[in-house]
Amino acid sequence: MNQSMTLWRKLALMCMTILAALCASAQAAPAASPTDAGTTTLVLEYHAAPANRLALRQFMQGEGLQQLERWKREGFLREYKVLFNRFVDNKNWDMLTLLNFPDAKTAAKWKEVEANMPAGLPPQALALVSEIDTNPGDLYLQGGTSKGSGVYVVIPYDYLVPTDKYLSYLRGYLTPQLDGWLKEGVLNQYSVYFGRYVVGRHWSALMIYEYNGDEGLGLREQTQAKVRATLVETNPDWVNWSKDKGQYRINRQYIIADELKAK
Repeated sequence: MNQSMTLWRKLALMCMTILAALCASAQAAPAASPTDAGTTTLVLEYHAAPANRLALRQFMQGEGLQQLERWKREGFLREYKVLFNRFVDNKNWDMLTLLNFPDAKTAAKWKEVEANMPAGLPPQALALVSEIDTNPGDLYLQGGTSKGSGVYVVIPYDYLVPTDKYLSYLRGYLTPQLDGWLKEGVLNQYSVYFGRYVVGRHWSALMIYEYNGDEGLGLREQTQAKVRATLVETNPDWVNWSKDKGQYRINRQYIIADELKAK
């Protein structure tokens, strides 16, 4: 009887381990491949003079978000997100708009918007910004579930190796950590975008982390250390990837931002 119970416990533990691995794999599955079709995402970064930040924010919380929601209802957009830099920072954008299209064919129709509303803005809003960067890209990795009320950390990277190699690095080194942060409850969702046509642009990979409020963000370093310590003990593959991570990417300045919601 005891041997039978021990066997069942071992089988149950094995099933739980396999299930956990499958869940982690599903969270980190690529959402798009750049070789399959055209781009499905646009990342628009808007820079404004400090005196225009308030007006830009108020416009987006009203007419701007209403327009994006109309496009979503009409099927032009699959999802959208508007983030506003929490701080005045002349080295970074003030507002970021993330547009996810249903497919590449629909994304190509953005040129019709640009012909009448450059960067999706009408003239009165366009007058509030000084610079705009538009980065076509693709969603590669995503885990967790957005709550739409968290604090965001946006990290632009340049990766220094072929795309397939960098994706292997992300799966081997980054996603085990992020899945650990999700499990700890400090992170709601993570998304990793790769840029297209990246020569001369200021990022080739973009990480967007939605933390569980300011409390979750405050626990970032503590949780990072805890999860890494666990990975050192349990994940030899992660340890190998961590030894030479510097050769894979260069990270830029972090941006802390909040998601804009309609008034």
